[in-house]
Amino acid sequence: MYLIEQKIPFSQSRIWQLQREYFTSAGIDAWRSGQVPHYLTSNPVVGKTYAELVLALLRDLSLKGQHNETVYVLELGAGHGRLCYHFFKHFEKYYEQSAIPLPPFCYVLSDFTESSLDFWRDHPRLQPYLEKGWLDFTLFDVESSNELSLSYTGLTLSVQSFSQPLVVIANYFFDTIPQALFRVTEKKISRAFLTLTTTVDPAGLHPAELIDALELQYDYEEVQTPVYVDDPAFNDLLEVYREQLLNSHLLLPDTGIRCLERLRKLSRQGLILLTADKGDHHVSSLDYNPEPVLVTHGSFSTSVNYHAIGQYCTSQGGVARFPRHQHEHLDLGCLLFLVNADSYQETLQAYERFVGDYGPDDFFMMKKLIEPHFAAFSYADTLSVLRLSGYDARLFQQMLPRLFEILPTITDNERWNLLLAVPRIWDTYFPLGETEDLAANLGDLLVALNFYQEAILYFELSVYIYGKKADVYYKIALCHCLVGDFSTAAPLLNELLVYAPDNEEVQALIREVNKNRLDLWLI
Repeated sequence: MYLIEQKIPFSQSRIWQLQREYFTSAGIDAWRSGQVPHYLTSNPVVGKTYAELVLALLRDLSLKGQHNETVYVLELGAGHGRLCYHFFKHFEKYYEQSAIPLPPFCYVLSDFTESSLDFWRDHPRLQPYLEKGWLDFTLFDVESSNELSLSYTGLTLSVQSFSQPLVVIANYFFDTIPQALFRVTEKKISRAFLTLTTTVDPAGLHPAELIDALELQYDYEEVQTPVYVDDPAFNDLLEVYREQLLNSHLLLPDTGIRCLERLRKLSRQGLILLTADKGDHHVSSLDYNPEPVLVTHGSFSTSVNYHAIGQYCTSQGGVARFPRHQHEHLDLGCLLFLVNADSYQETLQAYERFVGDYGPDDFFMMKKLIEPHFAAFSYADTLSVLRLSGYDARLFQQMLPRLFEILPTITDNERWNLLLAVPRIWDTYFPLGETEDLAANLGDLLVALNFYQEAILYFELSVYIYGKKADVYYKIALCHCLVGDFSTAAPLLNELLVYAPDNEEVQALIREVNKNRLDLWLI
């Protein structure tokens, strides 16, 4: 047995340093490989929801006469950047066509690793928003940063440097940063200490391997109040839990709340927090919780105590909105740390429409409900689900095998409707370089629909993203032949011969190009 550390306060444990080391070493590969989950909080439905909430805030500000100053939207721990893209795809349509003047805005992607900023700067999907002045990037450390240095414009946003509310987006964020852990029993509060061991030698292990191998042991020491000398609001929270909980382990997001307080000071108006994660905002759900278990996925995550964040918001005179119904997978909150927060009626009403009535958690529940039934889908089922999802590329990939099965049964009108859906599917896709090649799959679908010229575009996009692959090059040449463009197909086939000189399909197609007809290939 190897001892990593012994009886360290949970919030100071080495697990949090290992978390940072993992994301620093993995970079964008953490999400590209699918090791770290992100779909639940970074799909078109979530992007649309946040876009509608920000649009509502801009309308509120416009109605208050605050037209001119920029509103900054800061995404914490943005990682892959995919949520930002989904946000923009919905936001830009309605922002630019608003019937009333809306304030200018800038969406700021942030992370603590420079490699994330490098990935965003070079991503072709983000370039239009950089050119419009709608996007910027910043390095931000949740534990220490107290200003935003924007790398694209060079601006620095420091304490009380602007008057519009700051919008903070925090998805899958509070569950991965340091938290305090207490145990509440018999009206007493004890601090939790962590001992880490492993049965394998930790020397030389990658952070992900070490995180996965850790064994956790908890010890407790009763504490005397006040627990927090410099943060009386935290003591007030602990007193609530001491009175209301009977026997439970309690995660307190003190690091996250301190981060929000530093960000809140940047604006003279305060901030609005939009946040989604696995967690709960009902105090009753916090009782009888066992010792935390780290959910590992390269990194690790815990549950989020949204009740504490909500209580902190209201204690500061703000308004905290969470769903009135019981969520299943994703708790999504809108918290207004603002003076006269109740006056932001457009924002609060938008929350009720786009989260309270039907929101991202409901969409994900519907997705899980229908997934086992893809094999029985009709054409109409497939298109309806696509529209419900906002033409989500991932959902399309899941339904594609069934779509190929039913293609022989569809009508000409349905063929044309599918053609119109293809660019909308592609438009929702933010490439990370995953192994699944959406562009090539869309090209295959268009070939099956006999839209050969259109298929070429998507096969060429596949080459642009993944580089030259013999099978995709062959399909490009084939499509050129099928539309009668033999002169363009010829050099592609000559290049293919270098990679696959003995490939019979390539040889057959070359013969047909030389004869300027497709009879043999079609046989």
